[in-house]
This record gives sequence, C-alpha cells and structure tokens, in this order.
Amino acid sequence: MASRFGRLPDGWTLARVAQVAMAEDAALMPLHTPVLLDGTPVQPSLIIQVGGLCVVREDGYLVGGMDDSGVISCWASYGDDLADVLRGL
Repeated sequence: MASRFGRLPDGWTLARVAQVAMAEDAALMPLHTPVLLDGTPVQPSLIIQVGGLCVVREDGYLVGGMDDSGVISCWASYGDDLADVLRGL
C-alpha cells in the first residue's frame, strides 16, 4: 500500500534532508497537495517541504513554493540527484 506522504529515497531521512539543505527542518507533505509546473498539474511521488521551499519528485526533482491557498507552483526541474537539488536551495 502506498503511503499518502510518499517515501524518501533509500538512505535518506528528514534529518539528513535538512542537514544537506542547511535548513532547520524538513517535512513530508501529503501527495494530494496540488502541484503545478508552468500551470500544468503534476502527479508527485514525493513532496518535501524544506524551509520556505518545496522539493517535488515527478520524473526528476522540481523546486517551487507554496502559495496562500496551499498550491505548490514549481518553476523548474533540477535533475535526479536529491543531494544536488538540496544543496542548491
């Protein structure tokens, strides 16, 4: 049965995500959270909130921000390496 929050890649914990991103904390978000990339809906397999940004896993990792209505608007894909994406936040 799939988790409603998705699953971090093997070897990753939320503490490690926060450490690599140099953030105070990180949290998994529910997969039913609306996510858009250039206005087009995305079906994420993982959403991580790190600081004021969100990292969304679709085909690769997308980065975006959440608006006041709870919609995450992503502006670009940052590749397949979670560590690289987090270091770039």
